[in-house]
Amino acid sequence: MYKTLWKELMREIKYNFLHWGPFVTHYRLSQEEINSFKKLKEGEDFKKGLAGHLKDEYEVDKNIVFTLIHPYLQSYVQGFFDNRKKKLTNGFELKNAWINRQKKNEFNPPHTHDDDLSFVLYTEIPDGLEEECKNSVFNSPGPGCIVFDFNIPGGSFNNLFITTHAHLPSVGDMFVFPAQLPHWVYPFTKTEGERVSISGNIKFYGGQKE
Repeated sequence: MYKTLWKELMREIKYNFLHWGPFVTHYRLSQEEINSFKKLKEGEDFKKGLAGHLKDEYEVDKNIVFTLIHPYLQSYVQGFFDNRKKKLTNGFELKNAWINRQKKNEFNPPHTHDDDLSFVLYTEIPDGLEEECKNSVFNSPGPGCIVFDFNIPGGSFNNLFITTHAHLPSVGDMFVFPAQLPHWVYPFTKTEGERVSISGNIKFYGGQKE
C-alpha cells in the first residue's frame, strides 16, 4: 500500500530547476553556414598569446566571421539579459577570430579568454574520433572532447554538484560562453586527420541597466 501511495505522490510532485552559474548555449549550424566557414582564408599565425599546444592556429577575417555568427550572438545576448532582467544599452563587437587545426597528440590545456564572451564552432571532425572516444579506457572525458569547468577555488563538492560539462563535438556544433569560463580540449592519439574549429572573443560596449 505504502509503495503504491509513494509512486502516486512522486507522479504528482513538480519542480522547477533553478538556473544559475555560467550561461552557455549550444547551437547547430546549417550546412550552408558550415560551408561558408570552410571558405575562410587563413591569415597570420595566431599561436602567440593562445594557450593551445597546436602547431596550426591562424587568424581569420573577423568581419566575415562576425556577419556569419551575429544571429547566434544576438540570440545568446537576448537570452542572457532576459534571464537576468537587464538590458544591454549598446551592443557588442567581435575582437578577434582564429582557426584551430588540432592534430593527433595536440591539445588545449585549461585556460580562459579575454573580453566578455567567447565562442567555438566546428567545421571538421576526423573520421574515427568518435570510435576512439568510445573505446577510451581513461577515467575522464574522451579524446577530442571539450570540457567546460565551473568550480570555486578551494571549494569542496560532492556528486550533487554538476561543475563540469564535457562534449565530443560534431561538425556544425557551436558554443557561446563567458570568456572567463575555464575550458580545455583533450588530445586524441590514434585518429588521423584534423579536428578543425573556429574561435573568437566578443566585447560588450556600453553598459547594462536594470
